[in-house]
Amino acid sequence: MTQDELNFSRLATADDIADFFCANANADYISHSELQGGRALAPGVWNPDLRQLIFDQANAILKAQGDASCTAKIYCVYLQHRLLGVAFLSLSGDTNGVFNTKRFAVLEDIIISPDARGMRVGKRFLDFIIENLKVNDVHRLFLESGITNHKAHDFFEREGFQQTSVVMMRELVN
Repeated sequence: MTQDELNFSRLATADDIADFFCANANADYISHSELQGGRALAPGVWNPDLRQLIFDQANAILKAQGDASCTAKIYCVYLQHRLLGVAFLSLSGDTNGVFNTKRFAVLEDIIISPDARGMRVGKRFLDFIIENLKVNDVHRLFLESGITNHKAHDFFEREGFQQTSVVMMRELVN
């Protein structure tokens, strides 16, 4: 598959995004943001309402993406009419120079269909996202990943990401 065969400009519907996410994100994917945002009930345990939660988030982002003040984005990658990957991003940082901070983005989610892994789809998708961010004066890209998602960790390290912190959690109520 060549770069030209992949389509990065087509957006999926909120239904397609929610279905894709639920079909392709296993329990290893769960990290602190899924726990904080209610997508997961505990490490390794998805919320039974996950599809609706993803649908609602995707729907809100898709409706707002045309708004210049929107700080969330969704990217999709297709091969012909088949959705191969979805990424959710949030943008932050000083945009008017008042605080003298560099703009940054957080790769909240990136999921590639398991049958498209190993074919450089994830690398090409990430490269596309990074180039898009650079053009928009974003200086840093952060992400976090579930503690047991070792293949993702290896991929991100190969792509130049480095660990900058360790997130820990303690259950306070049983």
